Amino acid sequence: MRHVVGFFVGLLLAPVVALGVGWAQPRLAALNGAGGTFADTAGAITVAGLGALALVVAVTLVGPRLTPMLPGIAGLTLMAASAVAVLRPGLADRVPSWVPGQEGAVQLLGLGVFLPLAVLMVAPMLVPSRWVREDQGSVSPDEYFDGLYDEDYEDGDGSRSRRRNMA
Repeated sequence: MRHVVGFFVGLLLAPVVALGVGWAQPRLAALNGAGGTFADTAGAITVAGLGALALVVAVTLVGPRLTPMLPGIAGLTLMAASAVAVLRPGLADRVPSWVPGQEGAVQLLGLGVFLPLAVLMVAPMLVPSRWVREDQGSVSPDEYFDGLYDEDYEDGDGSRSRRRNMA
């Protein structure tokens, strides 16, 4: 079940990453062109938004309990979006212009800016240990009877004695 949920969340994560960076791109370009710094309000908000987006991506990449489908599907979707932006640029005109970050995202997808991030996001899918969930509370059959005879118990005459493990 966690792989199914990770698949759908990964499909949602890719546009969030592309549109988030696309939202920040024109703001950073305007900040650079106007001679502004990150210390003013507009620069701080842009950097805070990019930092929050980077934190979300980092948590999805390194979360040990998360399925590798989440970052993997997001990375594959970013790769596919970059390929579509290069091979069929007319499809970008179908995205509504009122979507925040659409203009910057389409420009950055066409430049291939997201490809290194996409490769990084696909990498957890190639690690076999990420696909298996380990049960922390399970006991192996060999450990099941360990310590069974090490406990105190009462004899038939009411006196307490300790029996040693005979195994």
